Amino acid sequence: MTLTDCQIFSMVAQLGTFAAAAEQLHLTPSAISHAVSGMEAECGFLLFTRTKSGVKMTAAGEAILPAIRQMTASSESLNQSIAQVNGTHKGVLRVGVFNSACVTWMPQLLPPFRKEFSGIDVQIYQGSYADIANWLKTGAVEMGFLSNSSAIGFDFEPLYDDTLICLAPADYQPKRPGCIHANELQGQPFVSQLSDVDADIQSYFRINALQVNSRCYIADDQSMISMVSCGQGLAIMPELMFKHGADYCGCQVLRLEPVAKRSIGVACLAKSGLSPAGKQFLNHLRRYSKTMAMVE
Repeated sequence: MTLTDCQIFSMVAQLGTFAAAAEQLHLTPSAISHAVSGMEAECGFLLFTRTKSGVKMTAAGEAILPAIRQMTASSESLNQSIAQVNGTHKGVLRVGVFNSACVTWMPQLLPPFRKEFSGIDVQIYQGSYADIANWLKTGAVEMGFLSNSSAIGFDFEPLYDDTLICLAPADYQPKRPGCIHANELQGQPFVSQLSDVDADIQSYFRINALQVNSRCYIADDQSMISMVSCGQGLAIMPELMFKHGADYCGCQVLRLEPVAKRSIGVACLAKSGLSPAGKQFLNHLRRYSKTMAMVE
């Protein structure tokens, strides 16, 4: 396969249609289709299953995708290094971000970085911890924000310790004002996050041997707040969202006892292997960590 073939394969895999890949790569859909057919003939097996709504990778396509992405990443890194030697900073950097980091940090991080490095195209992919870990492994993103509990096996640099809090309906009456002990949560109706969205909260349940009566299984923070506010139950959430102006929606915030925290940071396969753009972004994160209150 040529480098162009690999770029086409990776884009089709990412976007799921020939038309979307063609638009992104400034080619025609027929050119994309012809290129994919040529790759399949060269490999000797189908890479994508065609459907009316788009395409889906075959098992064989999924098997070679990491190697394809590694090849395109190496080419991108080489081009960035050449640009850097010539005194410019150019390239594409793909970053995976979970919801609360996307809402609270990206608006502060991205504008000054893009102003300083206008030639670097930072592309943000929002997803769960599990999504980001998978994207890192397959090369879909070069670096990603994760908590320490979900970053096992990656090169992880912690940036912020985020306290977990309990969110309760406005009419809930804790035994002590402003706080709630873990044993008070036992058997309570709960609004839970999906297990692949926030591993830290699931870990808190396990550590404290909590069996909660979950009524809702939610994927995003704002939906959890809404479900708590309408009386569906209690919820454990990261404090980060509320430090940056999230609306309580009439809920009350209670301190957890014992105190629980998640350590948030940036993860990658290996910091030594980051592209020049990735290294610049990591340095940017370090410089801005204190001014953005990312480190307490």
